[in-house]
Amino acid sequence: MLIAFFDNDGIIHKEFVPAGQTVNSAFYEEVLKRLLQRIHLVRPEFHRTGQWMLLHDNAPAHCAIRVHQFFVQRGVPVLDHPPYSPDLAPVEYFLLPGLKSIMKGARFADVAAIQERVTAVLRSIPKEAFADSFQKLCKRCQKCVVKDGDYFEGQ
Repeated sequence: MLIAFFDNDGIIHKEFVPAGQTVNSAFYEEVLKRLLQRIHLVRPEFHRTGQWMLLHDNAPAHCAIRVHQFFVQRGVPVLDHPPYSPDLAPVEYFLLPGLKSIMKGARFADVAAIQERVTAVLRSIPKEAFADSFQKLCKRCQKCVVKDGDYFEGQ
């Protein structure tokens, strides 16, 4: 399993979940600690100014009290994600479909080879594609507002 965080400029942090590891609130909190360290390193302006927000879905580990307390203690601004709305998660409509289409049909000798290929694919995504994914997010959110939260299909 891949956990990835990205912005308009590309991947900020990614991790592969170890085999047999359950993604619970304790594990996710450790991922978030590493994410914050990575932000400090690769996006110091975010760390310095606080002019950023974290958008993640409503997976149980993401919504746990422990994780919420982590965000509050560290001043991490979180953009609430509407329930049952994968169409409003850039990882769901942008990152994973592109990754899956490139990886489809490929055979690998072991897990390390898969991780190496995934890393190479993520690095090859143009910066403009990441920026475009957030433009699409804005359009999708506007469509959701116009529909008053009702279900709709399409881009």
